[in-house]
Amino acid sequence: MKRLLGVACLLLVASSCSYVEREPVPYRPPASMAGDVRDGEALYMRDCSWCHGNDARGTRRAPGLLEGTNGPALTHFVLSTGRMPIDDPGERSLGGDPLYDDDQILAIIGFLDTYFPPGPEMPELDLDGASLSEGLELYQNNCASCHAATGIGGALTTSERGSDDPIDPGIIAPDLFRSTPLQIAEAVRTGPGTMPVFSEGTFDEEELASLVAYVDGLDEAPDRGGAPLGRVGPVIEGAVGWVVGVTLLLAFARWIGTRAGEE
Repeated sequence: MKRLLGVACLLLVASSCSYVEREPVPYRPPASMAGDVRDGEALYMRDCSWCHGNDARGTRRAPGLLEGTNGPALTHFVLSTGRMPIDDPGERSLGGDPLYDDDQILAIIGFLDTYFPPGPEMPELDLDGASLSEGLELYQNNCASCHAATGIGGALTTSERGSDDPIDPGIIAPDLFRSTPLQIAEAVRTGPGTMPVFSEGTFDEEELASLVAYVDGLDEAPDRGGAPLGRVGPVIEGAVGWVVGVTLLLAFARWIGTRAGEE
């Protein structure tokens, strides 16, 4: 009898240990449910707190939202560009269609504001008096090295798993054509991901407006040189020129040789 009781106790202890070590699985509602909730606290607790903590101070799954440039501007940027929320803490935040509408995003920002995050407020832009020439100079000096002169973006580093891994392409500077003026300004002020932060000490409000106005017009810039070729830059243009030019020269040389042979 004592032996049976001992075995039963061992089984009970083993099952309880396995329960404690099991990783909790968060509730992930379907995207269609996001429109049913308007309260910022309810949205945050439902979709964000499992990673960032009920008090927004972070967990081992994700950093806190009360440090660095975290604040209204960065929160609006990551939510409006679809970079957050993500389904898994290990998933890359690449952006896409936003899960929330504008009112829900503002509600979440309002809830997080009760914790007094240190990051900047959402910028108030006045693009009417913006200088495109100044914006061009600022963009070429500070942004073009990563986002390319045309705003098409590009790869900054290769994948840590290997350059042939299609799942992890490495660090990429995204194209700027899908961003709104507000999102561009928020990215400048908060430096999401590996992007540097350009505070008011670097760009004042007028310079920020000029930069945003210039970037906002990149996708409508005329292609005066002919076919845009993806707007990647001179490398692809040169490659196309060589391939087309050499092909035409070889075809012409063959045609001359054929005519000479016939005579």
